Amino acid sequence: MNDKRIWLLLLAIVPLYFLMGQPSATGAITGQWTLDLKPQGVQFFIQRTWGLDNSYSSSSDYDFADFRGLTRAQIEAGGPAKFEMMRDAGTLACEGTFRHGGGGGTFLFSPNPDYVAALHSLGYNNLDGDNLFKLAVHNVSRAYIRELDELGYHRLPLDQLVHLRIHGVSAAYIRELRNLGYTLQPDELVQLKIHGVTTEFAATLKNTGYGALPADQLVQLQIHGVTSEYMKGFRDMGYPRIAVDDLVQLSIHGVTTEFVNQLRSMGYGRAGVDDLVQLQIHGVSAGFVKELQSLGYKNVPLGDLVQLRIHGVTPSMIRKLQSNGYKKLSTDQLVQLKIHGVVD
Repeated sequence: MNDKRIWLLLLAIVPLYFLMGQPSATGAITGQWTLDLKPQGVQFFIQRTWGLDNSYSSSSDYDFADFRGLTRAQIEAGGPAKFEMMRDAGTLACEGTFRHGGGGGTFLFSPNPDYVAALHSLGYNNLDGDNLFKLAVHNVSRAYIRELDELGYHRLPLDQLVHLRIHGVSAAYIRELRNLGYTLQPDELVQLKIHGVTTEFAATLKNTGYGALPADQLVQLQIHGVTSEYMKGFRDMGYPRIAVDDLVQLSIHGVTTEFVNQLRSMGYGRAGVDDLVQLQIHGVSAGFVKELQSLGYKNVPLGDLVQLRIHGVTPSMIRKLQSNGYKKLSTDQLVQLKIHGVVD
């Protein structure tokens, strides 16, 4: 930890000692904050501890518009810090000190009574300070909850609302997926966002005959790097709609469209998915095939190419045999010679 961060934490801990503990009778929640300047705003870190072993922390980048009374000039100038993070669920009132392009101190969270009343009207009762604090930090606004309600997500658990917000599941994102034929559960939406599944990617799949895939298949495609461009490359080579599981296997094993094109240029046409995967698994490269062809082994079945590699039959071995007069050995004979140690 650098000296600046140590100073910021010490600055926050000293006054916090007098504030921390169980929430007060008024439901006040306190904690510590630090921030650092970023090119387009600040990185703002908050932490609170209560009881013997309860803690919460959050860190993210924010714009200055997320705060009231906080400017870049104030942070750079240094000195006393006093500003607020305004949220629909409540306000974090922060005090402390700015120094060396950063700052640290304590905060006091105050819930918004209007927000509490509005959530009661939506069926959220018994809201405690901890829940309101999380809803505020992650900016789960009344408008956001109502939008979800209008989309059919009625009275979602508070933790689920927070997760949706944390991972950037917006109402617009849900609507765009709906227009593509997707009606997804909240956890599925979170997984799509976590793995970077865009509505553009989903639209490409629909427009190329895949329809609305299950959420887990969308995630698998994204995890294993099956992009729109990757699929287009196979379509351009004349492959019909390749099954999702096959696309994943091709990508997992590093079958590139460049490799497939190289095979085609050497007379292998449209190789099957399983063959392509086996070639890559066993290291049958385009260079290996080209060397074999230069030695007279043209149009060798793909399965035989795999067997040659499995058993360690190399072009140099074939050259050695040919130099000794064995010029027309079949691939099976080459494999048998290697298996029985007749040649090195």
